[in-house]
Amino acid sequence: EGVLLEPSMAEKLQRSLIEAAQRQEMQGLPVILLVAGPVRAMLSRFGRLAVPNMHVLAYQEIPDNKQVTIVATVGPNG
Repeated sequence: EGVLLEPSMAEKLQRSLIEAAQRQEMQGLPVILLVAGPVRAMLSRFGRLAVPNMHVLAYQEIPDNKQVTIVATVGPNG
């Protein structure tokens, strides 16, 4: 919970989230960010500042019988 991001890194990450979300929305697909469990709450709060309709799930929340298709990766480097 006590994770801090350098302001420029946070801005780049938000920009990356926005761009990925826009691509999903243009295809009529839901915006879902899949993350590690320990950072789910923090990234959910952070990500929704940039993309309010984004769903944030932890890997552990995906049932074993569900297939996940990765369509984008986000991060401060694009």
